[in-house]
Amino acid sequence: MNIIFPKGTETGNFLAPYLASLERFFGNPSLQPSLKSPFVHFYVGVSGGADSVFLSLLLHRFLGQETPLTLLHFNHRNRGEENEKDIQFLEAFSRHLGRPLRIGVLTSGRSSARSSEEFLRNARHAFFRSVLSEEPGSIVCLAHQMDDQVETILMNLFRGTGMKGLLGMRNRPDDRLLRPILELSGSDIRQVLDRQGIPYLEDPTNQSLAYLRNRVRLELVPKIRTIFPPEGDRHLLGLSDIVDRELSDRRAGNWLSGTLLAQSPSRIIFSLSRYQKLTPYRQSLFLRAILERIRQGGCPVPEERNLLKSLARVPVYQGPMGHGWLLGIEFHEVHLVYMSNSDDQKTGNWSITPDRETLREVSQGIRRAFIMELPGENRMRFSHVDGTRDLNPWEMGTRPSRSCVLPDNIALESELVIAGPRFPAVREAFRREGVSLSHILSRRHFPGSFRAVLPVLMIGEDPVWAPGILPLKNPDFPVRENFTGLSITFHDAKGDLWKRSSGNP
Repeated sequence: MNIIFPKGTETGNFLAPYLASLERFFGNPSLQPSLKSPFVHFYVGVSGGADSVFLSLLLHRFLGQETPLTLLHFNHRNRGEENEKDIQFLEAFSRHLGRPLRIGVLTSGRSSARSSEEFLRNARHAFFRSVLSEEPGSIVCLAHQMDDQVETILMNLFRGTGMKGLLGMRNRPDDRLLRPILELSGSDIRQVLDRQGIPYLEDPTNQSLAYLRNRVRLELVPKIRTIFPPEGDRHLLGLSDIVDRELSDRRAGNWLSGTLLAQSPSRIIFSLSRYQKLTPYRQSLFLRAILERIRQGGCPVPEERNLLKSLARVPVYQGPMGHGWLLGIEFHEVHLVYMSNSDDQKTGNWSITPDRETLREVSQGIRRAFIMELPGENRMRFSHVDGTRDLNPWEMGTRPSRSCVLPDNIALESELVIAGPRFPAVREAFRREGVSLSHILSRRHFPGSFRAVLPVLMIGEDPVWAPGILPLKNPDFPVRENFTGLSITFHDAKGDLWKRSSGNP
């Protein structure tokens, strides 16, 4: 048997593009203690086929000569002389790499060409386990790839193995058996080897329909690709990922409480990152759970499909969700806020009461900032400010501007309300002052669509500030020197309304 490996391919330099993925694979924290040990020994299961030749070359290049790597081959004794030819090929390959080859042999009687796949696999894995037991800290890498994974999932699917069967093969079934190239396709692997002229074996039993896996590969997969071209079978890999996440959610057991951060009758806050890690099914269940809580609280319920579509967009859509609810994002948190009197928002008759506990956390510096959604897709930002920085009159709000600062004793001891310009308490307050708010808005050239959504900050029955038109009024509270407080800044949806209308410097 004349076997020639091209000179220079033993370095594995042509595999440099695949080293990063291998680095990520072995970068798993659970593997680090073993990899850092000076006594670690890598084994790679080899048959002589394209996949195991590729993985052996890749590990040889990745590990370098300083890390022990041994080729492991198990002789099933099921193909007579062909088994001996496999060994001759692998001996030549091990010499080419300069790595040792260790061979195990089936001893419990000679197997036949029709021996069951399960029998041969169990015998092979028993040999691998016996090798691992000799040397603590050693690991065996197996050369299963993407096509093998698809075949496994299909077999499990039609065997009725349930959700765990749809997971297919795990790339780390345990700490000592690993599958590093499960995300590479067989065609890509063969293309790499063929380009370099590297020989590999073709097992004739791979064409035998006596084995279930071969029937799946030779008959079922081509039929699926004919009906769902070009590679409809590959969608099973996505299904496997979804099932994996679903089972992980079940094991975690806290997917609802771990995602929901806070709730009140008019506000729901939950973690965007944790929500996005849920499976689509779990996301739907989570939203139904919070909608049921809203329903029990007596508020109108936003549309579930609006929430699902908005949260699925990149970036997440922020705005009205229907029935008076607004969705906003603040520091990777989703804020679902009910705007009271939502039916009257177009006329300016609306009000929102900020959560006092949230304002307390911001005012005292426990929380960096808080963003409140307002009608018209505008926002009000509440942030912490201390007395160590000099604030100019526009930042303080004592001149008409889009910002103001409330000392924390006022912010915490008062009932703050953000209201529309035609909210009854706002209209009555301006009437007492003998001032026409509509006249002020017209004079400042605010567009008509904005006049209904202009926010007015109320303390009790008194309007104390409105962005651009009403400077901060000092309420009847003592203001301490060197105070810490609450900075309030208005952000309009269009972003340039302030420059066009207010004349703020």
